[in-house]
Amino acid sequence: MTKQAQTLAEISPFLKVINIQRLTEKEALEFLEKEGHSMSARTYMRYKKEYETGTAKRFLELARNEWANEHLLVLDKLKLIEKKYWELFSEAETATEGKNILDSLRATQDQILLIYNETPMIQKMKESLDAKLANMGVIKVG
Repeated sequence: MTKQAQTLAEISPFLKVINIQRLTEKEALEFLEKEGHSMSARTYMRYKKEYETGTAKRFLELARNEWANEHLLVLDKLKLIEKKYWELFSEAETATEGKNILDSLRATQDQILLIYNETPMIQKMKESLDAKLANMGVIKVG
């Protein structure tokens, strides 16, 4: 790792604080000096620009990976909730209790369908799979 990359790694947490607190350049330089990282305004601007470029890359990485993971996690949670509702339904002692659980089940299933229908990646994958199956003569599309 180069000295510049090492310094950027060391001051990145401070640059985050500087952004959060919206410090001016002068305030940022004073803050960095207080934290043991004295530098010129020009050097600070270079590190700040590198940090912001890294932030853009981080955002793209988040969009690429975490977005899908979060959708899957939400789906997994909803499916677990659905399973637990079925368990509760089998233990229901009154018709009213059973009806309330079924209403909750329906709402959970609506949420699951909403995620499937509102998630472009899932829709594109479904369309792609449907097209492949249609080309194989397995299903008819339309």
